Amino acid sequence: MNRLPRLVSVLVLLSLVAGGCAAKSSLDVQGVYRFEDGSVLSVRASVDDTLRSRAFESGESRRLHPAGPARYVAGPGFSGKKPVELTVEFEPDADGRSSRLSWTPANGAARIARRVVREEWLSFESDGVSLAGRLSLPDTPGPCPAIVLVHGSGSDAATDFYFNGDFFAAHGIAALTYDKRGTGRSDGSYTFDFDQLARDAAAAVGRLKTHTEIDATRIGLAGYSQGSWVAPLAATLTDDVAFVIVNYGLIGSPADEARVETRNVLAARGVSGRALDQLDELTDAAVRVVAADFEDGWDEFERLKKKYKREPWFDKLSGTVVGKMVRYPRWVVRWLGRKSAPVGMPWYHDGVAVLEQLDVPSVWLIAEKDDSAPPELTLPHLEQLQRAGKPVRWIIFPGADHTMLTFETHEGKRTYTGYAPTYFAEETATARALTSLPPTPDPGWE
Repeated sequence: MNRLPRLVSVLVLLSLVAGGCAAKSSLDVQGVYRFEDGSVLSVRASVDDTLRSRAFESGESRRLHPAGPARYVAGPGFSGKKPVELTVEFEPDADGRSSRLSWTPANGAARIARRVVREEWLSFESDGVSLAGRLSLPDTPGPCPAIVLVHGSGSDAATDFYFNGDFFAAHGIAALTYDKRGTGRSDGSYTFDFDQLARDAAAAVGRLKTHTEIDATRIGLAGYSQGSWVAPLAATLTDDVAFVIVNYGLIGSPADEARVETRNVLAARGVSGRALDQLDELTDAAVRVVAADFEDGWDEFERLKKKYKREPWFDKLSGTVVGKMVRYPRWVVRWLGRKSAPVGMPWYHDGVAVLEQLDVPSVWLIAEKDDSAPPELTLPHLEQLQRAGKPVRWIIFPGADHTMLTFETHEGKRTYTGYAPTYFAEETATARALTSLPPTPDPGWE
């Protein structure tokens, strides 16, 4: 998935920036490939006219740049192009899709991988709106278990960019990836309304129940980022969800997230102690203004702005959205904010109350260094729920940031290098366990 927008960045003033869509090739190369040694590779669209490959076993990711018909090259690092370290060539079948690829490292022997997962397009209705999805089916006898991917807050077409379903399908679990309302091939209006998005996810589960190749008793939900709020909520709306997997999400509210993100930014700039508590007051007041559609909360916000404007930390707000709110007059903030604030956002969503209603198992995959979904907004709640007897557990991925990306830090800036090496295997193993599949489906499983 492309990097998701942080909720704090959409308080006001900044529009959500969607990643560019990859140009369509005459040869359909996107899908799941298995090498002769059993290892699995996902190839999906990236930005511009490039592709993104992701290796199941290692988490290694490459940006593939076009270098001729059905031919791509990759350089060093996460997105490099030169010097060329890898050449990937796709071979078409009679239907105009890639049937296999040749993976050739510089000064190395070619490895051949064959496409192994079937895909079909389907649609379903939710509250009178038609939604479109891509169903990835394993090449195993059905009916098979299935999982619905509930993606994050971005407005890109999930059917183009989402790849986690590839790994589920390569290991025996059908996966439905669908475009949220107002995105991609789906109708309707784009929204942050969790209730509406949860009804859409429940409708996707209902659609899978009717599919002849799906075991209706073994359908789960996998939520990613924003989906960590939506997927558990969807599971409370239907008796047809058998489990929930949450990836790099949080339980605290969007308002909590905005406060902690802003606090972490200033803490990295040397702010500490009582000053951070003062900052929290100001951030909370800013959120209340946004949550009221810029109609209410101004008196308290401006009172705190006046109270703290001479504090040393106040000048360190530069580059944060709260900093822009204190910089501009009320009428400017109101005008720009209404143009960019997330439509329908339930800023004070109570994720704990939702999970208290949920009796099916939920497993949380948490990135230890997640700036967008700080673990401190989730782990205490999970511990409390587990003590109360709820069927929850969690796995922490050390050193990983949002979307489970690994990184190196240079002069305070993160350079992303790939995905947490065990993440894809852990997510798939979790789904197999929850659907009562054995843990070793093929030679490529480790």
